[in-house]
Amino acid sequence: MLETREITKHFGGTRALDRVSFAVRPGEVHALIGENGAGKSTLMKIVSGALRPDSGTIHIEGSAIRIENPHHALQLGISIVHQQSSLVPDLTVAENIFLGRMPKTKLGLVDWKTLYCDAAALLRRLEFSLDVHRPAGDLDAASQQVTEIARALSVSAQVLIMDEPSAVLGSSELDRLFKIIRKLRADGKAIILVSHRLQEIFRISDRVTVLKDGRIVGTYALDGQLDPTFLIRKMVGKGWVERSLGIPEATGGELLRIEGLTRKGAFENVSFRLNAGEILGLAGLVGAGRTDLCKAIFGAKSHDGGRIYVEGRRAHIRSPSNALAHGVAYLSKDRHNEGLILCLPIGTNITLPILRRFTSRGFLRLGHENRFVDAMMDRMNIRSTGRRQLTAALSGGNQQKAALTKWLSTQARIFLLDEPTVGIDVGAKSQIHRLVAELANNGAAILLVSSEIPEILSLCNRIVVMSKGRVMGHLRSEKSNEEEILQLAT
Repeated sequence: MLETREITKHFGGTRALDRVSFAVRPGEVHALIGENGAGKSTLMKIVSGALRPDSGTIHIEGSAIRIENPHHALQLGISIVHQQSSLVPDLTVAENIFLGRMPKTKLGLVDWKTLYCDAAALLRRLEFSLDVHRPAGDLDAASQQVTEIARALSVSAQVLIMDEPSAVLGSSELDRLFKIIRKLRADGKAIILVSHRLQEIFRISDRVTVLKDGRIVGTYALDGQLDPTFLIRKMVGKGWVERSLGIPEATGGELLRIEGLTRKGAFENVSFRLNAGEILGLAGLVGAGRTDLCKAIFGAKSHDGGRIYVEGRRAHIRSPSNALAHGVAYLSKDRHNEGLILCLPIGTNITLPILRRFTSRGFLRLGHENRFVDAMMDRMNIRSTGRRQLTAALSGGNQQKAALTKWLSTQARIFLLDEPTVGIDVGAKSQIHRLVAELANNGAAILLVSSEIPEILSLCNRIVVMSKGRVMGHLRSEKSNEEEILQLAT
């Protein structure tokens, strides 16, 4: 259905892709994996028309095609569902599906009846129940992705690229998404699945291609004979060894206590305590209220009732700057819109919360700031061309490490980490796990929000499970399992 032959792409002196040949067949789910910075996104941008290769060719059903732009790619039947939603939140589901291509009456006006009927028909094809009159901004993550898939089908897409489709989904939402993917496969669509979650790749994909440093390492059939460790070593190198960190021992006194915290429509009567040296897991499905809770503790959202105590004293946290003054830092799960300013250099992002530390009589001491940034980037192993590189040019994993570095630069002792490993490769995930454990061992208190239950079980001392804004249970990690957490979460 789609084939790339000897695709090469440079960005300045960096070779992002080196003679990459890749193919996906009709009725196949073909996974594309690799470390952050391996070239996956660059290849998919070329296939979807957002970038042009320096050399090499793209073939559709055997014919060589020069893809001019994303609109041309859509005309050729190639559509991409991005990890970050591209829906217009104030428009309805139907308007988003047919955005730019709305049916018209003879007078040139929007034919609203046809618009909503056609949108409903597309969703029925996907066997997904969704109100087409509903604003996209009101949808949960799974419904937003289904809307984007329906938009792809509305242009008769034969090749569907899905970039980290499970990054923001819980287990039940993921089951619904996989049901749709299987239906599309049965309809003969060619699906390219870009993902870092190997369990999901083995569950849904027919073949997998590994990229490393811009080159194809190999393509393998997922026929039940392949071992996940084999793929990990292909991605990160032969020296990779899976290490169990163990759960840090909570050795200190109470740093954070939440009593009856409530925000109408988001969460209600949430209470827990968090000690120094402890990692407390916050589990639950998408929409359980975990992110709103973190933002309320951090002062980024208001709360209607309840109390926050920091080191035993009542804390009236009304803003993020106020939270930082109390030693509380928050890593957002949305690094693109909330965690980083992508159009600024890496160094600027890292020192944003602590600029006063590098000023003297109102002037910024650039040398002092630069030395600090270089040391932090080296500690976090951020792969880049240097502190002046634009943050937008980093891979997803290095962006995540930059976002975390920003908060590590502060004097915070309480860290609210919201999905800290979302959308990053196994190597970067292992680094962040080690860093979280190191923070706890050095006396920090960490609230870890994660949709990956194995991650919570392997890192956390205790677990708080939320569902529909309420706390459903408090568990000890060593006495819990996935089934018990899922039962409470649902």
